[in-house]
Amino acid sequence: MARALSGTVKPVIDLAGQVPVDGYEVPDRLREAAHLRTPCDVPLRHQHRPKKRTPTTPPPYVCPDDDGPPGKTALHNLGLMTRRSHRIKTHGRWQVRQVFNGVLVWRSPHGRLYIVNHTGTHPIPHTAA
Repeated sequence: MARALSGTVKPVIDLAGQVPVDGYEVPDRLREAAHLRTPCDVPLRHQHRPKKRTPTTPPPYVCPDDDGPPGKTALHNLGLMTRRSHRIKTHGRWQVRQVFNGVLVWRSPHGRLYIVNHTGTHPIPHTAA
């Protein structure tokens, strides 16, 4: 006897084909694509397991009606992080920059660098200048 499968069928998400939006809010499709691209948390406690995450704040939004660029909210400028990580970035003097789609570089208040990608968090060795 065959068993019936239950659950929700979802379409395949093309990460390369995500269209930017002109709004400040992140649509569900971009949020899901960002989660699929980078399924682990960002570096602050070296947690490499999926968590409930919210999108980081994209660059300051200027409405296209006010001469802002179109397509400001896009996958290339979104990164997901836990609430704790977002607070440390915002209020803890950490800096973050997405250098490639899905690759983030974090700088601690003490100048240490960490690279975060789909494989997790990796410290960048400190070298003398």
